[in-house]
Amino acid sequence: MKKRLTDQHPTLPIGVTPEQLVKRLHSFEGRLADFISRFAGSMYFVYFHVFWFGAWVVLNHGSIGFFKFDPFPYGLLTMIVSLEAIFLSTFIMINQNRQALVDTVRELEEDAEELEEEKEQEELEEDVQDIQKDLDDIKNAMAFIQQKISGLEKIPGSSDKSKS
Repeated sequence: MKKRLTDQHPTLPIGVTPEQLVKRLHSFEGRLADFISRFAGSMYFVYFHVFWFGAWVVLNHGSIGFFKFDPFPYGLLTMIVSLEAIFLSTFIMINQNRQALVDTVRELEEDAEELEEEKEQEELEEDVQDIQKDLDDIKNAMAFIQQKISGLEKIPGSSDKSKS
């Protein structure tokens, strides 16, 4: 069964056009969420946190003469890390939704390409049929001409006229 371009794509949200999907993909929020998710999934993120937690513990240990702003059990650090986890999980979910949009746009593009290829294939098949019909017409014309030539050769005296 052939798809029509006017049919709603199964993965396309209801009431959303492909152009709106592309616009969502290139929005500031989408790019920001993608950047944060990529950074959070890198080793630089791990190095940053190792340095941050180490510095936090050393500064709050009190042995270097620095004011203890978050003594053990580090309640402020716990709250900050909890908030960071909430935001990171949100950014990751946003990025997953964005990836689903990317997949949907790719599917739409592939469907459009497939429809174009089907149309092109049908046009080529029609051209081949037209060529075949023309070849059949030429074959029939040649058979008719051959039949006429054979008929002329059988007429007595026609070969004598051609010699004189």
